Amino acid sequence: MTAIAAAALVGIAASPASAGTGQLFAVQINNFQDWGNFEQDPYQDIPGDSIRACDFTADGWGVTAYLDSNHNGVFDRTATTSGHASDYCSGWASGNIAEGATVTLKVCNTKSGYAPKNCKQEDFTA
Repeated sequence: MTAIAAAALVGIAASPASAGTGQLFAVQINNFQDWGNFEQDPYQDIPGDSIRACDFTADGWGVTAYLDSNHNGVFDRTATTSGHASDYCSGWASGNIAEGATVTLKVCNTKSGYAPKNCKQEDFTA
């Protein structure tokens, strides 16, 4: 299943983009077994300015994606796989962000009672 999930993400960029291109971005952890996405603009059934978390490692840890939509160091939107078995992506957490704004997407493995681990973050353009 992991190969299928990774194949579905072919063409996803992992660097900042120009405003309004409608690209889906990923921040990967655990050798791309777990990741978080930022969808810049609406695409098919995915709302724009949205994030999700995906967990494809059966290790007892979930994945949480955090978005700092104001680029001020405060993560104000989250999506998590908590409570679900691996090979799962959360629903999309969305809200309007001004076009051209810089946002930060942080992705970590998370588990109740433990500090987040394997965290990585990237900046993108909304």
